[in-house]
Amino acid sequence: MLILMSATTEMEIGEVARRAGVSPSAVRYYETRGLIVPARRRGGRRMYGDDAVERLALIAFAKEVGFSLDDVRRLLAGFEEGTPAGARWMELGASKLAELDAMAQRIEAMRAALQRIMKCRCREVDDCARGIAAEKCRTR
Repeated sequence: MLILMSATTEMEIGEVARRAGVSPSAVRYYETRGLIVPARRRGGRRMYGDDAVERLALIAFAKEVGFSLDDVRRLLAGFEEGTPAGARWMELGASKLAELDAMAQRIEAMRAALQRIMKCRCREVDDCARGIAAEKCRTR
């Protein structure tokens, strides 16, 4: 659940974490990875603005759709300054879709192999091994 307040809200790490639905350790981790930055420090404590909650929501969304934190860093800082968000998402999204297509092909191949092996009529597993080895050796 994402809760936003006015643009002048200053929050400590626990409040930012609560609003973004993450742990305070996740906020610190994302900070060490350069993905969020505290607005300032007050009395030695990190103080964050609403933009940190928004950035954490962006990170959560990106992770949900399969992007790594390195991908998120690239989205935020890996393009020439002034590159529109849409162009950034387009480039990263096209790459992620290609990965998903390759993964889908691999899953289908795995599914077909599992369906074949489930029809096994061998008496011993070593008989399966011989059959698998013979098929592999023939195809190479």
